[in-house]
Amino acid sequence: MNHKKYYSAAVAALLALSTGGVLSSCEDFLTEDPKGQMVTETFFQTENDLILSVNALYYNVAYSQRHTNPYIPDCQGDDMTTAAKQGNEAYQYADEYAETNEYKGVNDLWSFQYKIIQAANLIIDNADKADAPQEIKNMAKGNAYFWRASAYFRLVRVFGPLPINEHNEPDNNKTPLSSVEDVYKLIEDDLIKADACNLPVSYNDKSKYPEYAFNGTNIWISKQAVKSLMCAVYMNMAGYPLFKSEYWKKAADAGHDVYTNCENGTYPNRMEQDWKQVFSYGNNYSNEQIVTVTFYGTPGTGAMGDFTSQWVKCHRFAQFKAGWGDFMPERWYWANYPDGPRKRAMIDPKIYVYKITDGTPLCVDWWATNDTDPYSAEKKNNIIGVYHPMFSSVSINCDNDGNLIAAPYDYSLPQSETMMTAPHNHRFIRVSEVYLWFAESAAMAGEYASEATEALRKVMERAYDPGKMPAITNVAEQAFTEHGYEVAGYPIALCSRRSDLFRKQGIADPTLNRLKDSWMQRRDQEANPQNYVLVPAGTETTTYQRVNTAASGRPVYKDMPVTYTTTTDLYMAEELKVSPTFDPNYSIYQPYPPAEVEKNPNLRR
Repeated sequence: MNHKKYYSAAVAALLALSTGGVLSSCEDFLTEDPKGQMVTETFFQTENDLILSVNALYYNVAYSQRHTNPYIPDCQGDDMTTAAKQGNEAYQYADEYAETNEYKGVNDLWSFQYKIIQAANLIIDNADKADAPQEIKNMAKGNAYFWRASAYFRLVRVFGPLPINEHNEPDNNKTPLSSVEDVYKLIEDDLIKADACNLPVSYNDKSKYPEYAFNGTNIWISKQAVKSLMCAVYMNMAGYPLFKSEYWKKAADAGHDVYTNCENGTYPNRMEQDWKQVFSYGNNYSNEQIVTVTFYGTPGTGAMGDFTSQWVKCHRFAQFKAGWGDFMPERWYWANYPDGPRKRAMIDPKIYVYKITDGTPLCVDWWATNDTDPYSAEKKNNIIGVYHPMFSSVSINCDNDGNLIAAPYDYSLPQSETMMTAPHNHRFIRVSEVYLWFAESAAMAGEYASEATEALRKVMERAYDPGKMPAITNVAEQAFTEHGYEVAGYPIALCSRRSDLFRKQGIADPTLNRLKDSWMQRRDQEANPQNYVLVPAGTETTTYQRVNTAASGRPVYKDMPVTYTTTTDLYMAEELKVSPTFDPNYSIYQPYPPAEVEKNPNLRR
């Protein structure tokens, strides 16, 4: 696929459709000027118009994911926290389950998702007007139904009740809130309609679909993508806050479709055998990706692109001149994350500091000290300033000239200290995730027992070192836990760790209070840190020290790797202290954007 052509077409469509305000900012969708309807009457005439409109929709999807602001609410997950520094206040409030006065996260999340909804509405309402083959109309509508369902699915899990916009009609800022149940009814209806569009399983036939796939990976939405989103949505409908237990069976059926058809070859998607390849920039179009959001070759942005994904910096620490520290692992989650190839691919085993003159990389354990003594906040003897592990799922190495290396990430090699963006594809839905959703929902529904167990086993076997995989004794619980490991520190995924905990939250069943459990664990760790040993005494640790390397005469000092063994247990609470109370108004759901509330007084829970 010619990606420059692809995105140029998207931009052209975006500009055309936004004439008259149809794709203006989300806060305007309630007060849209009807003159924008004239554009849709003249635009949706040909097959090419449909293609442009879907590309415009995709452009909005990609734009919604380019930086971390819309994912600030995911700091509520027990997998990640944020740096305790000035500028990260919005992230900090979310991590603390606290009432916020920093709204950039909810503002961007709301705005971007409603722009996706607007773009999807245009296609849904106008695709049938085009003089185009029915297959193309169905593909356009199927993509639109999918992304509209996805947008509302994201919004309803963060805000709860929502104003529903199906047709971009003006309402003078009076749209009432629809209940969570009604929002899910729309989502389910959209997915049923998307499924009825009979989308292709692959767009690799260039004679039929010249622009919809790249390197064997679908860019437009496929049949299996719809089934995957169905599985995730139905699982959430079975959980908090609806607790519709009959939806476990629906989730299991949708997941079973994906599992069996991936296994028998009907669907082209496969799990990577080597975990290093899952998020590798060198494997940017992996067939493990059922839904991919790509940033390659965006027009008007130069070689790498100002528009492309900024996530390459979000996990890096500021001390290395290459990052922002937006998301970093909670220490207790890291300590309990099972060792194996998955953990080594998701979290740096050691942290690269720099290369000494002979080219040897200096890499240290995150808890290492510069004097080999136990960590002391007073002495400030920690080498890693934030004193945390570091996520690596979005990390990319560079060569000596700062060029990106298209290969699996290696923690012992440098990253660019200047590059702000990189066209690293976002793994929105992966095969392994759907296998785990299928396993959990099937176990909860009492269906497909042997296949559910096998799906879970396949994911676990890849994640653990040989002989280290735990026995499968509780399919539903283990599938839930394993999915958290699969997406730890990667809130770009359709279902982040925070969203997993969210659907397990609820009053109806005391065993499902997972989001509150996360808050309670942080509270207890603050009060009793000695009960949360992060690094036990006797752990071999790598640091570096300045050593005189001269055999005689004038000293020649160099930083050299040093290995030592810790003499005491390391335990400590997170620097950010959680709210003393767990209030559903900001500990479960996020506040509506204040500017939207001011314009639409119906935005009250």
